[in-house]
Amino acid sequence: MKHPRPTPFQREVAGALGINISGDSANVAAARLADYLGPAIRDGRPPRPATDSQRAYADSLGLDVSADTVSIASAKIAQHLFALNKQALRKLRLKPGDRVRQIVDADVAAGLPRHLHEFIVSSIQSNARVYFKGIGCQGAWSVHLEKVA
Repeated sequence: MKHPRPTPFQREVAGALGINISGDSANVAAARLADYLGPAIRDGRPPRPATDSQRAYADSLGLDVSADTVSIASAKIAQHLFALNKQALRKLRLKPGDRVRQIVDADVAAGLPRHLHEFIVSSIQSNARVYFKGIGCQGAWSVHLEKVA
């Protein structure tokens, strides 16, 4: 999935600062610029490197964030998850009124059972979050759903 490219203003600022954002999405470029400018604006401390948990989670998604900061790793993970959820939405072709099962794996590695909960789709947000009828603002990410025929 294509992610929005850096804005003209982001490219202008990055060029003035000598930062290469040519391969970045707009969100990753924003994180890169914030990391660069942060010490000048905030307390002078440099950005922190990606955490162990970020690196492990990104690795499980097939992403390498080992050389990234916390904010850049976060932006990369978020855009990857968004792409996966949008892809799942396209595949599911959900609309309000559709019946879905929410798949909740308690702990597959430990052999704990998979739980399936059925719901009726109330709405689908632009961020690919699916909300359900009758349970008060509860929803799920589309990658955790399957359509019930």
